[in-house]
Amino acid sequence: MPYRVVGANFDQMHLNTNLEWARDHPDTEVVGVCDEEPDTSTGSIDEAVADLDLPDEAVFDDLDACLDATEPDIVLGAPRNSLHATFVERVTAHGVDALAIEKPMAATLAGADRMLEAVGDELFVVNWPATWDPVIHTVERLVREGTIGDVREVQYYGGNAGAPPEGSWFYEDSEGGGSMLDYLGYGATFSTWFRGGDLPERVTAERFVPEGRDTDFQSATVCRYDEGLSTFQTTWRMLTNPWETEPQPMKGYEIIGTEGAVSTRERDVPIRVTTEERTEGFVVDADALPDRYRNLVAYLVHCLDTGSEPEGPSDPEFCREVQRVIETARQSAERGEGLDLVE
Repeated sequence: MPYRVVGANFDQMHLNTNLEWARDHPDTEVVGVCDEEPDTSTGSIDEAVADLDLPDEAVFDDLDACLDATEPDIVLGAPRNSLHATFVERVTAHGVDALAIEKPMAATLAGADRMLEAVGDELFVVNWPATWDPVIHTVERLVREGTIGDVREVQYYGGNAGAPPEGSWFYEDSEGGGSMLDYLGYGATFSTWFRGGDLPERVTAERFVPEGRDTDFQSATVCRYDEGLSTFQTTWRMLTNPWETEPQPMKGYEIIGTEGAVSTRERDVPIRVTTEERTEGFVVDADALPDRYRNLVAYLVHCLDTGSEPEGPSDPEFCREVQRVIETARQSAERGEGLDLVE
């Protein structure tokens, strides 16, 4: 029998894509969708219903009623950031086998702790869309294998041309909006993965909130490690959205080590590597990924079928530790001073 899948709360636009993955996977079946506040959603339950050809009885506007009626094995959730912890607590009360939440893991460190307490031993995955990109895995492999020596610095630049749509919850600080929470998680999460889990000892951050706005359109975070500084910048001020037209400067990572560097920020080149032996640099094509990394649903099915625990950026315990960086950056920006990494 296929795993029964429900998609709930479309505040994050990625849920539509996640449900398409469930539709197309041979071992899953979408049995219901729910959106409790469609007026705040950046995804679309109506599009999902049409794409999945769902009957009226599979469409809900109350999460608990949806879960009671459909009895899913897997829940794909995309509530707005401020509601992540509450959403996870509600879903786990229904005893599902697997749950995925859209990035970032939580709006606050306290929220991340509530989520971990709620899920217990159930399979729980944090969905960073970049996890399904072979480029990011190849970069991690190159660094792990010592191609550039020991990591000394990571520079990250990420963002887009605003948060679609204008006026959505993304523009409300109280709902977990802002470019920092939208994109600092990417920089902090994947740089920590590249570093084998090492975290900074101190964090200093600034947020820029334009006049008349409620949340930041830019942020800059400096992390101090034993061996140096790393910087993570986020912005909603790109000229174009990167998934449509690559802007300048390009988003991506620069990873500097003791014996070389890796970059994902060059047009038409997935990965460029420079080493002491090859100072002119060379291009590395992305590795073919194992099937489990094809997408979120394939990963969840793999974990359920094999009893595997989530790894790296998909692992909520890992993401909780990275949330410490995000939490410290938020507090640093509010207080206007550098802070030791919060616990």
